[in-house]
Amino acid sequence: MRICSSTRIWLVSAVILMTAPAFAFDPTPETDTPAKAFTFGYDAYRAGDFATAVDAIGYAAEQGYTRAQWLLGQMYAAGEGVETDDDRAFAIFAGIVNDHANDRRRNNDTPFVANAFVALGNYYRSGTVGGIDAEAALQLFWHAATYFNNADAQLNLAFMLYRGETGTADPGQAVRWANVAAESGAPGAQALLGYLLFQGEGVERQPLVGLAYLNVALARGGAGDPEIRRMHEEAFAAATETERRTALELANDWLRANATPTAAPPPPR
Repeated sequence: MRICSSTRIWLVSAVILMTAPAFAFDPTPETDTPAKAFTFGYDAYRAGDFATAVDAIGYAAEQGYTRAQWLLGQMYAAGEGVETDDDRAFAIFAGIVNDHANDRRRNNDTPFVANAFVALGNYYRSGTVGGIDAEAALQLFWHAATYFNNADAQLNLAFMLYRGETGTADPGQAVRWANVAAESGAPGAQALLGYLLFQGEGVERQPLVGLAYLNVALARGGAGDPEIRRMHEEAFAAATETERRTALELANDWLRANATPTAAPPPPR
């Protein structure tokens, strides 16, 4: 699959990467392969030594090491060890997307490729680089959601479909993708699914289940998200006292049944 804007993405990527700086990294026998250089750089990154990290990771990225390219893009986007440079981050993510859009086999780099699709989609959706292109964002999220089963892409897709960001809202498809993303436990997906169920948008109205999902999302970190708070407050205000009590009991039951702490993610080696 090639997204419709792939030519545009490649041209932007080529122009920016042609002027990319060379990274001052001198390989040793312990770091003389892209994989070894990346491991060295990632250890420095985790230790907060971003100056060392960016050179080693940049070297590995120049050799075509996908996870190094992804992390380098993240570093440019966040300004870690380098000046914040969304143009360069965009170009790096675009390069990953173009190089791997037609991959047929899953491998250890697949999560990084999927995240590159999401990062590039976010750039197109926000318009931070080159203006808003909602259709390109939708297609990037769609690919990552369907082919890579990426929960962030599924949630972004659900919100775009619900809001009609490419023209016409599709609450039914929004419910579908919010439901898929909610299975990963993402509070944002649980909140959107709960809101749609409570309101009966795109699905038969289920106020108890909807408010329970919203309660779970709020309890699992959603209190700091203004959109989650807004959806919860709106549903809570519209619910009856009985619905509020019953939904809180359902949410507490779910939280007790899913109280196992989430393990820290493994390092991207």
